Amino acid sequence: MTGSSTDRESTFTPATGFMGAIDAWMAANPWHPRIAPFIVYLALLAGINLTIDASPYLYPVLYAIQFAVVAAMLWRYRLLLPELTLRFHWLAIPTGLGLCAAWIGLGFWMIALAPAWFAADGEPHYFERMADTSTALYGISLGLRLAGMAILVPLFEELFIRSACLRGLHSARKTGLGLVQLVEDLPIVGDWVLHSRLGQRVRGLPGQFTEQLRECPVGMVTAFGFAASTFVFMVHHVQRDWPGTIACAVVWCWLLWYTNRGDRRMGLGPIVWSHGITNAALWAWSLGTGDWQFM
Repeated sequence: MTGSSTDRESTFTPATGFMGAIDAWMAANPWHPRIAPFIVYLALLAGINLTIDASPYLYPVLYAIQFAVVAAMLWRYRLLLPELTLRFHWLAIPTGLGLCAAWIGLGFWMIALAPAWFAADGEPHYFERMADTSTALYGISLGLRLAGMAILVPLFEELFIRSACLRGLHSARKTGLGLVQLVEDLPIVGDWVLHSRLGQRVRGLPGQFTEQLRECPVGMVTAFGFAASTFVFMVHHVQRDWPGTIACAVVWCWLLWYTNRGDRRMGLGPIVWSHGITNAALWAWSLGTGDWQFM
């Protein structure tokens, strides 16, 4: 973003031993520290979803581990992530609350359009089962979920979607060439592509995804970058919530551009705050209404 940001990244010193190898991998490519927390969170979430039916008491333990691991990653590699700020802008409040309303409203609209596909299945939500099991379990789990939704998720998700994907996929041409480079590394088909005319075209080019990320400043929004990053944002949410993800993408991309235009450089902070307020409001609405389907 700025000269000082570059200085911050250059001061990162890998550790030694096993952690040193991970540190070196993180520092080797700007995509690595921006995508790794996202992947780790999803992997641990899959583990939570697989075990939650076995015992509700596993949920707060596993969720706390998930929170701690991803938070530790963000803290450890903070010097490699200069755009991940906590700078606040007042627009985070109206955008955050407005997007919560839009998320819920659009979700109910999707349910009304296709109830057979999107309506809740009628089974008690695991938070309801926790409330019946233990008041302490219910309260601790709700508190952990609020911390995860309002603090942790906005940090790593905006880092991946509105920094790595929005910037690293901002050019349709370079993204296409980057996909060819990825296919070349695959077994069987990669060898065929390598010797094709298209493969010859990308031979000798630097990594196109990495080049895009490095050349695109935080806050720059292109039509293709918006479309590509929004697609990534959509596909890791259920289909019922896709209209909500599009609404969020429009507002947060605009807010990112607005708070990083000209000489203003607020980084991801304003959209992290807006995202956190949206999620906190969604948590509060779910708790107040007892309708957990949007959690």
